[in-house]
Amino acid sequence: MIKLIAVDMDGTLIDKTHGISHENCSMIRKAQTLGVKFVVATGRLYNEVSAMLKQYDISCECITMNGAEYYDKSGTCIEGIYFDKSKAKEIFDFMQNENKFALEVYTDKGCYTVEPRLKFLYGFMKRARIYHTDYNFYQKIFYALRNTHFRQVKHIKNIDDFLASDLNIAKFVSYSDNESDIAALKKKFKIIDNVAVSGSFTTNIEVNDALATKGNSIKKIAMRENIKEDEIMVIGDGLNDMSMFKNFPTNSIAMGNAIPEIKDIASSITTDCDNSGVAVAIKNILDQNQQELPN
Repeated sequence: MIKLIAVDMDGTLIDKTHGISHENCSMIRKAQTLGVKFVVATGRLYNEVSAMLKQYDISCECITMNGAEYYDKSGTCIEGIYFDKSKAKEIFDFMQNENKFALEVYTDKGCYTVEPRLKFLYGFMKRARIYHTDYNFYQKIFYALRNTHFRQVKHIKNIDDFLASDLNIAKFVSYSDNESDIAALKKKFKIIDNVAVSGSFTTNIEVNDALATKGNSIKKIAMRENIKEDEIMVIGDGLNDMSMFKNFPTNSIAMGNAIPEIKDIASSITTDCDNSGVAVAIKNILDQNQQELPN
């Protein structure tokens, strides 16, 4: 009997038009009506997550920044896992040495970058490759300039002053046009201890504290609410979902568009994000729950 469903956002709950299908919304509400806890588990900042969930009238708890923060339904952050400032400086310096990558710093007070505006714009344009492979150069510029996340990123004037401030640093992010460049950067991170290195896509890198993973956050929820491992279903598509799949292998559902590494360890595979794969997976598990009810 499944009592908790945890779902990734990009490439999973959200389709390639950056929306959530009617089918996905309907099945989420049906699960909640039947007493199943629904949790979003994403690499995004909470303000971006809450804005989208509000748009689609979805009320749920949220694991954000890959497990660095956990929010209740009211939007209160009830737990945060952040880097100490010396570790943050070590990671910052390491990634700055790889200066072909535009770096984003995710904090409990929003997203920051030290990059010049033009370099950050060019780096952000690389995100367009994920959803819009057919975009030309000018379409990628338009994509970046109209993106809410791009417009909200703040500039770091002095890194030492930034690190000395009272904000908490949760995650470092960078994108590339080239999958092999990102793969090589991830390998280099092996020299830095106590970090979790992942990515929402094959063309980006995300670096968190080693304890800040989606899987660890879900384990804590399960312990607090006395939910067993085999009573949890997880759905995802990318490397930053790997911890969910490893911690909850019994009911681990890969999207049809998931990377091979996720599909290889999943208990089953649903349809892709453009065909409401989340709704398909939830319907299947609710039907199974119904069969398991006593007569």
